Amino acid sequence: MNLLKTQREALLAPLQAVTGIIERRHTLPILSNVLLSRTDNNIEFVATDIEIEITTNMTIEETGETKKITVGARKLVDILRALPEGSEVTLALQDKRLQVKSGKSRFNLQTLSAEDFPRLTLLEALATSFSVSQKLLKSLLGLVQYAMAQQDIRYYLNGLLMVVEEGQLKLVATDGHR
Repeated sequence: MNLLKTQREALLAPLQAVTGIIERRHTLPILSNVLLSRTDNNIEFVATDIEIEITTNMTIEETGETKKITVGARKLVDILRALPEGSEVTLALQDKRLQVKSGKSRFNLQTLSAEDFPRLTLLEALATSFSVSQKLLKSLLGLVQYAMAQQDIRYYLNGLLMVVEEGQLKLVATDGHR
């Protein structure tokens, strides 16, 4: 069953966005995988390290049945990077394997059950959503980045606080000194 057919770059971008949090070695093999969920003409990519979960979406032209699989994230990204720019890539499921096809190349990757993939629970009552352009978000992060701790043992200082209220987005960062 074909999962999707698209250009290499269109598939590589969302995969690279989510694989940044995946560690090379895990005690749980499924944490090295990315969850691919297809619903109609939408593909959702999810990666987690149990503490953080990153999700991104991609719209594709053809519609198809709902399907969820997990596949080794780094291996899939490495294969896509090795393919020529502008090449067309097809992902297809065959006997619990993901087949990556492009031109005369064929790669078969082992998959794990999507039901075993750990998802962070989102409390709907506490959920806040907002939309901001990537350029603006990068600019805002650049304004507070200097104050974020890098490798503090106080884990909560290694990030930033984002507050959304009354139509405003506020960013706060500290390293305990600034």
